[in-house]
Amino acid sequence: MTAGRAPALTARGRWVLGVALVLLAMGAAASAWALVALGAWLVGLLGAAYLRFFPSAVLIWRRHVELVWSVRGERGAGGSLDGGGIAANRPFEVHVTLRNRGPVRLGRARVRVIASSAIEFSGDLALEVGARCESSTVGEGRARGAGFWFLHGAIVFCDDPLGVARLEAYFPSTVPLKVLPRHTPRVALPPQRTAGATDERAGLHALRLRGLGGELRELREHAPGDPFKQIAWKATARTGRLMVRDLDRETLVAHYLLVDAGATMRDGAVGRTRLDQAVELAAAYARAALESGDRVGLVVFDGRVATHLGPADGPVQRMRIVERLMESLHAIDEDATDLTDGELVAIVARYLRHQESADARLRAAPPIDDPSWARVATGPRGELYDLDALARAIARSISDGRGGRRPAEATDPEMARLRQFCRARGIELPHRRTPEAGRRARGLAAALELAARGRGAQRIVILSDLDGLDGNLAGVGRCVALARRRGHRMLCITPAAPVEEADPVSADVLAWERRRHDLAARRRVEALGMSVLPMAAADTVAQVIARLAGRRRMRA
Repeated sequence: MTAGRAPALTARGRWVLGVALVLLAMGAAASAWALVALGAWLVGLLGAAYLRFFPSAVLIWRRHVELVWSVRGERGAGGSLDGGGIAANRPFEVHVTLRNRGPVRLGRARVRVIASSAIEFSGDLALEVGARCESSTVGEGRARGAGFWFLHGAIVFCDDPLGVARLEAYFPSTVPLKVLPRHTPRVALPPQRTAGATDERAGLHALRLRGLGGELRELREHAPGDPFKQIAWKATARTGRLMVRDLDRETLVAHYLLVDAGATMRDGAVGRTRLDQAVELAAAYARAALESGDRVGLVVFDGRVATHLGPADGPVQRMRIVERLMESLHAIDEDATDLTDGELVAIVARYLRHQESADARLRAAPPIDDPSWARVATGPRGELYDLDALARAIARSISDGRGGRRPAEATDPEMARLRQFCRARGIELPHRRTPEAGRRARGLAAALELAARGRGAQRIVILSDLDGLDGNLAGVGRCVALARRRGHRMLCITPAAPVEEADPVSADVLAWERRRHDLAARRRVEALGMSVLPMAAADTVAQVIARLAGRRRMRA
């Protein structure tokens, strides 16, 4: 469906019309008929050019012009799971074709792509459109950050041969883009010694375990704390000294990634927030752990647990983790966004009006005692919307499975469906910027409780800026103590938000304030028994993974 309007005068056309009107006024005032004739000739020329160009608008209105496009990722980019596709900060191609089925030549046209805020293009695409033919061009785009983004449509600009009139037509055509996190070099996570907890099944990592069966590593003298069932009685009788057996057993380590998706993690430009860094780091860590044969689980939390994937292995688990991480980048739930129900209804109604020509606005208010007011929503500017019309318009997108795997959270089920539609169509909602007191602590405690339930050798990695972890942390402390009792290793990585101030003095002051704030949060977390690995603003994901792989021990 095409949305167009009548041709409008360009800057050149308005200049010609202004000159013509001045000539007419001066000629009439001075009785100079030559100036009047010149002004009338310019007006006639402008009108003739406009009328000659008007059939092009008729072609658009009668849908004789079609726009077809497709997206192709960079070949050999290595950003996706299969070695190609679209990855963050890598170029991709947009192939645009204009089909003109009418007998009128459109001439030179420009195509401007309308996309999500994270998608940027170098400029408009130019092509020549003749009569009864199709013309194609290729443009280059780039995604600034990972996530599920969309190309919503394109505006086509056509100028007449003299450049005095311009036709603008909008072609809505939704194309989803699955932009994966940036590719990082492969870094292997080395095996680490763990406590003598019971493992679920054998794996690829040879760890030194006490009290379990396996291959003999060495015989050594008894040390305080060694279990008596490991005593080698024959060697003890032969040597006259108390000897114990050290055994090696291949085990499968479970990694739990706890990603914070709170308000402070989303602050900043698209692709440069702390949450973007956490998603890239979690995807790289999961890839390294899964390729080493371990199992990886994921928990995304804010004030509550938003996403939970149990530990599993294999490439399918990697795809699941990456998709859940990408979903966490989009704030859709009621407690994660900052808008009222009326504002949400207005955003969805405006999108439907432009994309599908479905107008849910009420032209006149019902009578004051009409029961239909129960199905009427009021927008932020006082406009009225029919909720039944909105429900019918979004029913198809919600029922065909494009609303995402996880349903949107809202107190009102109807508002939850609107939020699900926003996820299905890539409608960006403003995220909540002010964190609620105690919300981060509740979410972290719930995520730690899920991760600490597992048995066997586990490594829990928390990706959070630790902002808002103040006040009562008793719940977090209990979960940390539970994880330590079960022999789990815990580490917290704090992404660093880049400083976006243009003034260097302001940037230095802001960076100093952030460092002071992060240091205080780090001390509060370390007091609970977790080690913290800070991530500098200049660190890449590969460098952080390499530093993590080089750590010999994680403090319990």
